[in-house]
Amino acid sequence: MNSEVLSAKMELKELVDVFSNLADVKDAKGQGELFLPDGVLEFQMGFDGEIQNIAGREALVQAFAATINPCKSVYHINGQHTIKLSDDLTEAEGTAYCQAALVNEVDGKDVITTNYVRYADLYVKKDGKWYIKRRRTTFLISEKHVLNA
Repeated sequence: MNSEVLSAKMELKELVDVFSNLADVKDAKGQGELFLPDGVLEFQMGFDGEIQNIAGREALVQAFAATINPCKSVYHINGQHTIKLSDDLTEAEGTAYCQAALVNEVDGKDVITTNYVRYADLYVKKDGKWYIKRRRTTFLISEKHVLNA
């Protein structure tokens, strides 16, 4: 593996990690800027769930904000991330795993929703920078309970 391939893989890992970090600080605009202007987010519950789409950076920012802004706290931890690069290192496919915890107040109690997520990503390098072209978010497991005091 040459240094250009290693560099591209490190940059893509950073892209995935920055996306999660921005969610944790509730920066939906920053998350949206990691997508191409015509980027697409697909999401589904389980591999057999209906796929829903959100297309375009502005719509993505609104969707991210609607998810994270109402939360009292947000926490992501990323796991394995595999990447397959095109020969010219301008496109890539990636699979990443993430555990996302969202805390919301419900009827005066803190309720935590923990999602175990698999991302299937398409990336494009444009003007020297990597962007997410498409991200399919598959919620593999989702659990919710009242947070202990």
